[in-house]
Amino acid sequence: MAGGMDSKLTLEEQSHFVRRLKTLEDERKNGWESHWRSLAKNFLPRRSRFLDAGDRTNDGGIMNMLQSGVGILCLRVLANGMQSGLTSPARPWFSLDLTNKNLADSEQAKLWLHDTYEKMVDVFRQTNFYDQVHILYSELACFGTACMIIEEDTRNVIRCRTLTVGEYAIDAGEDGRVDTLYRRVRMTPRQMLQAWPDATPDDVERMADNDESRWITVLHAVEPNMQRREGSRKGDERPYRSVYMILDGARRAVLEDSGYYEFPALCPRWITTASDIYGSSPAMDAIADCRELQKAVEKTRIGLEKEVDPPLLVYNKGIDGVIDTSAGGVNYTSGLTQGQEAVVPLSTVRANLPAAERWIARLENILQRHFHNDLFLMISEANKQMTATEVAERQGEKLLMLGPVLDRLRSEMFQPLIERVYGIMDRKGIVAFPPPGLEGEQVNVEFISILAQAQKQAGIGGISQTLAFAGQVAQLYPQIVDKFNFDEMADAWAEMQGIAPNLMRSDEEVAQLREERARQQQTAQMMAMAQQGADAFAKGSVGAKNLRPQNDDPGATEKALGPFSGV
Repeated sequence: MAGGMDSKLTLEEQSHFVRRLKTLEDERKNGWESHWRSLAKNFLPRRSRFLDAGDRTNDGGIMNMLQSGVGILCLRVLANGMQSGLTSPARPWFSLDLTNKNLADSEQAKLWLHDTYEKMVDVFRQTNFYDQVHILYSELACFGTACMIIEEDTRNVIRCRTLTVGEYAIDAGEDGRVDTLYRRVRMTPRQMLQAWPDATPDDVERMADNDESRWITVLHAVEPNMQRREGSRKGDERPYRSVYMILDGARRAVLEDSGYYEFPALCPRWITTASDIYGSSPAMDAIADCRELQKAVEKTRIGLEKEVDPPLLVYNKGIDGVIDTSAGGVNYTSGLTQGQEAVVPLSTVRANLPAAERWIARLENILQRHFHNDLFLMISEANKQMTATEVAERQGEKLLMLGPVLDRLRSEMFQPLIERVYGIMDRKGIVAFPPPGLEGEQVNVEFISILAQAQKQAGIGGISQTLAFAGQVAQLYPQIVDKFNFDEMADAWAEMQGIAPNLMRSDEEVAQLREERARQQQTAQMMAMAQQGADAFAKGSVGAKNLRPQNDDPGATEKALGPFSGV
């Protein structure tokens, strides 16, 4: 639940929330809900709850009546692949950096960013984030829109909950980003009493005391706060307003009026058309082929049943009826000629199994291509034996097709996710205060999942080819190496490979190392020159001694050395 002090909503404000709920749900019904129901039936039979239409809550009686489950499997592979390729708990999938690159290279900044990153990784690991984000990927691939709410939690820092289609309605601001969430929440009296012990109406409290298990519908509305006040910690003055109120019957008891510092819901969309609020999905493209597959499997099954257990024609004098052509059907007739068997097949069926299998295999292959199964199966294996470079080389074309989707996920899911979690951790005092000089600096999020890295491998290929070319030319023209900035090239390479920033030395550290190395080399050269001078002097002294005459004449040496004897 949103935190903050409760306030009393006016009747006009209560009417606003109820009225806007109806408006958003009507907009959702306009061309979306019927399509979503069909998608749920074919790809996610146990998802979707259209609560405003009276769908049951906690309905375990939903049955999968499909002839083939290939569509379900294809969507599952896509969801699993996105989990492995984008947010795998087994490998790093994001890193933190500063927008100001001059400050980002400092040792203090690197240590603080790395410490913050490690704490965020621990938060994700100890909560239900990875469970819920997997469900989010399934909703996104099926319905084109998904929604996961991130709430503050006293025990695990954050608590995530992925909603299913039909539970919520959304709206977007002028920038196209989702900033409004209205949802129906069905709760038992006991749950309501636990969530709002001081605001639960008396009659609901009595239901809880009597252990009644009926469901009560609650509206949760989150939207930009028109009465926001910058820096205010009051719940109803934060950037986003949050209201819980009971909707059952004519009763509109307000349970909570509070707010959020960040928009609490992640609402990614696979791809949007023009100004549509909701997104389109791979399942929407695959629905026709999935239906065709269901028919093909059903017809093949019926053909096999008729071949094994054909409909019969049974002689029974004076009795005729409607012809039953189903497998094992019995048809009574008095029209059999004399001498015929009393029981004969109504028709002879020869199912063309090879043709049916080829047709079914073709449809299954089309479904797998709709859901990018070949790419995501490869990415799932990449954690064990493939690098991002190999993924890019083998599946470059499909990565280009997924480029717009991944870009949208960065802006609509991952960036808001990190901002939301960081904000909660900061308010709880988990994140260390930035070092002097970094206060107020913008933190940049870099996504280094295997799929994000694979998209960057085209740049690495260009660097590799350029270096190979330069190496060949350098054999004939060594000055060619002066053309390249190898320091910048190394930084670009490390970034494309997703190397953690703390593993690369800053420009200042590199400059100090090179200065020290140059100083050591200069000292070594001076020592070598001094040694050479000493050796030369020693050799000169020996030569002079050898040239001295072996007598006591003082002028003999001067005569022997000539004009340089005084040097």
